[in-house]
Amino acid sequence: MKLASDGKINPEGIISSDELITEKEGYDAMLYMLKAYWEATGSNDLTDILSGGEYWLGKNKPADSAFWEYWLEAIKKVRKEGPPPLKELH
Repeated sequence: MKLASDGKINPEGIISSDELITEKEGYDAMLYMLKAYWEATGSNDLTDILSGGEYWLGKNKPADSAFWEYWLEAIKKVRKEGPPPLKELH
């Protein structure tokens, strides 16, 4: 199974990607990533989200490798589908 991180993280779990995204793509990707994390875990706990996204045991090594996958998938989604759908306020 091909992962989004193939070629972007080394065998020791260190991020090695140097691809750039725009500020807008980053914001949209963050929204997609948070939604994917919530759908996968059901967690609304901000400490879970923040602690999983931190680096651990050295520079550029995510504490939770799944977060790196969520992030890369979110960037792919932004580039393929554009921004998340707008919400309507009632």
